[in-house]
Amino acid sequence: MFPLSPVVVLVLAVLMAVPAHAQPTAEEWQAVGVRRVELRAEASGEAHPVRIRPRFTTTFLFDTPLRRGGVELEGRERFKLVTLDEAAQVLTLIPPPMPLPGERLKLTVHFADGAAPASATFWLEVHPAWAEQQVEVYRHPRPLESYQQEAREQREHAERCEAELARAQAERQGPGGLAGLIEAGWVVDDQGLGALKITRTTTQRPGEVLKVRRAHSYRAQRRGAVALDLENTDAQPWTAESAELVGPRGERLRVLRVWQPELVLPGDSRRVIVEAEGLGAETQGPYVLRLHEAGGPRTVTLRGVSFP
Repeated sequence: MFPLSPVVVLVLAVLMAVPAHAQPTAEEWQAVGVRRVELRAEASGEAHPVRIRPRFTTTFLFDTPLRRGGVELEGRERFKLVTLDEAAQVLTLIPPPMPLPGERLKLTVHFADGAAPASATFWLEVHPAWAEQQVEVYRHPRPLESYQQEAREQREHAERCEAELARAQAERQGPGGLAGLIEAGWVVDDQGLGALKITRTTTQRPGEVLKVRRAHSYRAQRRGAVALDLENTDAQPWTAESAELVGPRGERLRVLRVWQPELVLPGDSRRVIVEAEGLGAETQGPYVLRLHEAGGPRTVTLRGVSFP
């Protein structure tokens, strides 16, 4: 074995004295190199951290053109280099020579197409040894028209909710009983409330754990209702959340409410009532009734639903 020189011995002693936590972690090694950032309209307010290093170049590559003059950088005058190649959609940064370790600088870029997200925000975190060399920014834009459509749908939904609330309040203020049905317009002149037993004329989709034991349908002025007695053959309780009534030509009745006063416990039977409007006098059906479970996949599907 060759004898070690005093210099080599000193170097080995220094290396052995370095504590384990001074070595770069797996996360730090992975952070060096190429970083991928995806921008979505649903998370437009999110700020993405990017590690930078003094005198070390970090390059941002964008898949969407940036607005002219659309780069806002906190402490920009301190940076050694800030360049934007608009044709190549590349932003290049070289931090100042002596930034404070742990310092965070805010970078905001604005896109040129007017879609959402309109901008992206990054926190540039100064690290003495590690940095992202290249940050690839992929944007999933959402057109302005989709926001307008969503706003229209929300406005229409709010209007329907207000109308339903007003109707429910008016019904609660009514006299109740048969007088309440007349006052609410469910019974007009000689056209009263019709009822029909549909237990034997309907069929249920095979394999469903909620079994329809009895079924009746009811008709009033432009309204209909279906009452089901459901038996739960499963080991978990069940409750309805929503319902659909689809006609033979795909037309849908507007479901006003799904009324279920109690859970359908395992081995027990309970009643569920679905009330809908839009039922014309000339429309008998047959309809398909679908009941959807609250927070679960179990459904009830009943075909051949007709009204008196």
